[in-house]
Amino acid sequence: MIKNCFLFFLGYMLALLSFSKGYSQEKFYSWYDEQTGIENSNLFKGIEYIETHRVINELDQFFGSRDFREATITYNGQTFYNVPIKYNIYKDVVIVNPQYNQKSSIFQLVDNRVQEFTINEHQFIYLNALNNPKISGFFEILADENKLKIYKKHKMKMKELRDRQVVYHEFEKAKAAYYFEFQNEVFELENKRNLYGFFPDLKNEIRDFYRNNRSIRQDNSDNFMKNLATKINSIISNTKFKE
Repeated sequence: MIKNCFLFFLGYMLALLSFSKGYSQEKFYSWYDEQTGIENSNLFKGIEYIETHRVINELDQFFGSRDFREATITYNGQTFYNVPIKYNIYKDVVIVNPQYNQKSSIFQLVDNRVQEFTINEHQFIYLNALNNPKISGFFEILADENKLKIYKKHKMKMKELRDRQVVYHEFEKAKAAYYFEFQNEVFELENKRNLYGFFPDLKNEIRDFYRNNRSIRQDNSDNFMKNLATKINSIISNTKFKE
């Protein structure tokens, strides 16, 4: 019996090694999850999710869609592919359905165990700023290169309505907040003065950038912030900037 178990285990491991040679890491782990059952993984461990807001129209509180979308997620240090998840912006929680459309298997993941997830080509991380405990939660990565990084905090505001004695809720996007990370410090970028404290030698360049890109800032805040990060990174990479 022991010999048979050993031979089975050996054969299984050889099959895994042989299979992995011709496939990408993503395909390999997707195949592995299918064989072992994703419900048996760490991803299945979470908090039961109960929806507390009744929504009767398209004005819901989720990022992109109220439907579960296949995504890549790193949880407890392990990466999972093609997992049905959705992100509740209003509650700032990630919901997962490992058993695909079975309501009994819908879980809210433990926030600080979610390192990152990518949904609809938007990458999010769980951020817990060491310099400011008030800055925590899920943030979209807009720029993550060189010395200066930028994150976007999505926000929703809720209205409670009543129709024929039925209470329901509607959500709409609120003004997003943008955060910069530099030298392991995270700070909210409310205006250009927030940057002056970190880059006192770049006041003129920052002021000129705001002036020359005023229309972009009004029309597309995300692109403005990305361009601003690229500009500052370019300057500090080409000069003797003291860290």
